[in-house]
Amino acid sequence: MTLVLKKLLAMTSSTQMLVAMFVGFAVGLFFGESVGWMSSIGTSVILLMQMTVLPYILVSLVGGIGKLKRATASLIFSRAGVIMLLLWAVGLLLVALMPLSFPFVETASFFSTSSIEPATAIDYFKLYIPSNPFQSMAEGYVPAMVIFAIAMGLALIGMEGDNKQLIINFMHTCSEIFSKITQALVKVLPIGIFAMSASAAGTMGVDEFASMQVYLISYFVLCLLLTFWVLPWIVASLTPVTFAQALRISKSSLVTAFATGNIFIVIPVIVEECKQIMREHQSLSDDAETLVEILVPIAFTFPNIGKLTVILFVLFAGWFNGTPIELSALPSLSISGVLSLFGSVYVAIPFMLDLVHLPQDLFQLFVMSGFITGKFNSITAVMNLFALTLLTVALFEKRLRLRPPQLLKMAIGVGASVVLTLIVCRVGMGLFIHSPEVTSGVIANMQVADKVPTKVSKQYPVLGQSASRPIADVNAIRARGLLRVGYIPSNVPFSYYNNAGQLVGFDSAMANRLADDLGVKVEFIPFEKDKLAASLDAGFFDIAMSGLAMDIEQMDKLNYVEPVLLLNLAIATKDHKVNSFKRNQSIKAMQDTTIAYVEHSDIIEDAKAFYPNLKFVKIKGYKDFFRQKGDKYDALVISAEAGSAWTLFFPGYGIAPLEYKAKYPIAYAVAQDNQSLLNYVNNWQKLRKVDGHQERLYNYWMLGQGASEPKPRWSIIRDVLHWVD
Repeated sequence: MTLVLKKLLAMTSSTQMLVAMFVGFAVGLFFGESVGWMSSIGTSVILLMQMTVLPYILVSLVGGIGKLKRATASLIFSRAGVIMLLLWAVGLLLVALMPLSFPFVETASFFSTSSIEPATAIDYFKLYIPSNPFQSMAEGYVPAMVIFAIAMGLALIGMEGDNKQLIINFMHTCSEIFSKITQALVKVLPIGIFAMSASAAGTMGVDEFASMQVYLISYFVLCLLLTFWVLPWIVASLTPVTFAQALRISKSSLVTAFATGNIFIVIPVIVEECKQIMREHQSLSDDAETLVEILVPIAFTFPNIGKLTVILFVLFAGWFNGTPIELSALPSLSISGVLSLFGSVYVAIPFMLDLVHLPQDLFQLFVMSGFITGKFNSITAVMNLFALTLLTVALFEKRLRLRPPQLLKMAIGVGASVVLTLIVCRVGMGLFIHSPEVTSGVIANMQVADKVPTKVSKQYPVLGQSASRPIADVNAIRARGLLRVGYIPSNVPFSYYNNAGQLVGFDSAMANRLADDLGVKVEFIPFEKDKLAASLDAGFFDIAMSGLAMDIEQMDKLNYVEPVLLLNLAIATKDHKVNSFKRNQSIKAMQDTTIAYVEHSDIIEDAKAFYPNLKFVKIKGYKDFFRQKGDKYDALVISAEAGSAWTLFFPGYGIAPLEYKAKYPIAYAVAQDNQSLLNYVNNWQKLRKVDGHQERLYNYWMLGQGASEPKPRWSIIRDVLHWVD
């Protein structure tokens, strides 16, 4: 044991982390969900690692920029700065395009209240303008902090005297302090990696592991494409250095960076190789040699393309979470990502996840994969330093070639290779990485728990033909021992038939409970909504319970009880159209678009005036939209709760909550003259709200809580050795 411990301590930190990750996976697979608690240890270690990052950004940037001479700073920011920005743009463009390689996955889920919560508006002034630098640091506004640090560094350049040197020395001393703290904390980082890996392997489902493959494959491809194709081609097209020479001079640095995951140690090698290759092309004056020696260490302190590639994780997290990042959010994410990556990725990734409103829990996936992906972004970072240095020296020596034919050839070649790579990845991952199982089986097998003797009729009573009955008050219902409830078939999730042919749903369950409390049996009778009032007056049933939206036109013909639920109005449409229905501006720009609706006639009248470009068509039932042949209807007005349930059966559709967050009430209905039953149901409903029964049914039928029995994660200790149940 002592010998093993000594060998572990003798390993490099990157090797320790890899060992910790694989051992963590093994522990998680062995013990399963019983090691889920270890995620708390991993989170604690990561938070400790973040402790010095923000102060380090401040002191390193101020000290690093402040020590430059004015001429050097001007040269770097004017020439190297422009080239760095252009290389960033290339890297960010490829990162933004990479999600096109993600395979199409049809997913659907129960309604979630988070889907209709208003997104917190981003305060771009606070994000980018350090009006109060201390507040920016306290609230984690990394871009504002970076801008403040750069401003301080630039101000120091223009200062003279001993005070300037004192400040620079202080900044470098602080930088060394923070660096030593970080080095000490790195020693415990393998513990955090082990804990997070064990927790993830023990609790993460098979589908989640399959989805992680999508990120890892696309990330590896992105880094390899940038390192061995795009960046060398740019260098070969614009400088005297050939494509083969660019790969040859970087070979040893790339191997070292990949093996160690450390870029800093190859900086001297990069400097010497750049000077050597430019000498071979007679493009290295004494000033250019000095420029190389200054440029590489300074460029190292700025975010490189290798670091920028981690933004792909945020785009993957959106895909993984079922809420892809919208195109309009990419510029903000890119700019914020670049500025936040002046510091550690362990600060930048949580910041970016929060910026696009994604769950912070996803960060654990990044940490778990970080020590695999880190080796690949290291080689991209090295090639970025080579490209930046060679391009800047060529520009300084007036050897930069900007011939239109050459630029066109480079653009076509790089563009074609990127398109081909995306297509191959998309097709390949689509073939080998399968979609998770559709969840329609869950909702189709849900059951009504509180059952009383029940009869379900599927025959619609016909006015004028079916025998009418007197309107029954509460006493009459108890006397005959039967509550007759009207329902609308195929009205998911309020009343519908499950796979066993049973009538189930939120209101079916509520009706069962009402009958139980009355001490009677229950009979369900179908009805058509436009004949509801007449059916109640004819005594076909006593009460209608089937997700009824309160209708102003019906209020003088029947009585609604007090609202049962407040539902959120939304639009159901094909998955690829969902985002276009989330904004009023994009809806107003639509042409030749047909919107179907079943109810909400008063709301639809207002919508017709607000959206004259749309055609609204009333249909008989929601199933007519979801089961339509062809594209007769482009979208459907429905509640977010019901729409989410329908998408479980039809995962090709998605739900777009309306921008203005409209709500509407649903209620039960009784005949206008049935005051006795109206009073009883109103009081009964208040009781069932207070005792939590209605909430439990809502959580089950609307949110899917408890809809499927959670199965323990497969583990060796349970499923192979059978040591635990």
